Amino acid sequence: MKNFAPELDRLKALGRQRSLRLPAGIDFSSNDYLGLANHPALRAAAIEALQNGIEIGAAGSRLLRGHRQAHEDLENFAAAYYGCPRALFFANGFMANYALLTTLVGRHDIVVYDALCHASMRDGLHAVGCRTVKVMHNDLNAFEEALKKPRAAGSHLFILVESIYSMDGDVAPVRDLLDLAEKYDGLLIVDEAHGTGVSGPTGRGETEGMPHDRLISLHTCGKALGVSGALVCAGNEIIDYLINAARPFIYSTAPMPLQAVLVKRALEIVCDEPERRAQLAALKAHAAKCLPGIAINSQIVPIIIGEDSTAVTLAGKLQAQGFDIRAIRPPAVPEGTARLRLSLHVGLTPEDIERAAVAMHDLMPQALCA
Repeated sequence: MKNFAPELDRLKALGRQRSLRLPAGIDFSSNDYLGLANHPALRAAAIEALQNGIEIGAAGSRLLRGHRQAHEDLENFAAAYYGCPRALFFANGFMANYALLTTLVGRHDIVVYDALCHASMRDGLHAVGCRTVKVMHNDLNAFEEALKKPRAAGSHLFILVESIYSMDGDVAPVRDLLDLAEKYDGLLIVDEAHGTGVSGPTGRGETEGMPHDRLISLHTCGKALGVSGALVCAGNEIIDYLINAARPFIYSTAPMPLQAVLVKRALEIVCDEPERRAQLAALKAHAAKCLPGIAINSQIVPIIIGEDSTAVTLAGKLQAQGFDIRAIRPPAVPEGTARLRLSLHVGLTPEDIERAAVAMHDLMPQALCA
């Protein structure tokens, strides 16, 4: 039997061994940006659905009797909500990203992707074995330089980005990238994991209002929406092809019908309670005042430390003071960029942010004044 102890020892020596720990302290780590995970309307929707006899499990894949009315209702609602021809519901965002790339991209196709794209995208590309071009993060000129290079006859072009990057918190130029997709006959795939519910004029993400003829947007449901799952929004032909060819969709048990009910209700709450986005915007502005040396582009605030062990030590000291702030290390971020990742959400108060800022200033003034 293989011995994994040496590898665990190596990770420990590097300051990269991880372990599970329950939430404790003031939450600066979760992605519950709008505070929906404990929203009473979601609890009420769950209770009502259960009392009305909704199935607990789907008992099969979507193509094998697992397709239920709750799934269909959510997908129809989501298509109208996001202004796209069709939507398809997956169990989680990782599965949805992996399904998109392993199904739509062929071995002879070309994928131009941002250097900081999520691991689920990278795993999908690795599985396909297609030609890939990694582009410097958020460099629009570099994207165009890669896109205009000649390609073999019969190959297809894909552009792959996140709307808001999960570890850096900065925003992709998605509208300009869609123009490039049109110019170079490509297809733009945007992972809206951290934009869904938060960005855009009405919380529909950075791609809000953009047509889906050359766009696929992926909206995960376990962050600002407070539930779980993912919605792929695309044209009719792409959704039909995913249903027929996406192995993670075909061979997986369908998400719980109750999950679909709650996602639909969460989307309604985002629409009905815009004050939550306004509150989040106010918290971001307050954080910018409390942390003047840190660029705050979204609700995700990275504080770059550098060394893995130093980041872990600082996080531990902040946790001891009652702040649930965690260290992010490679491979989640590039080598030499270990950091503390602060997640702003409506469950925080201005006073929480002020107290955390004071604690961080005391522990690492150089990092906050860079």
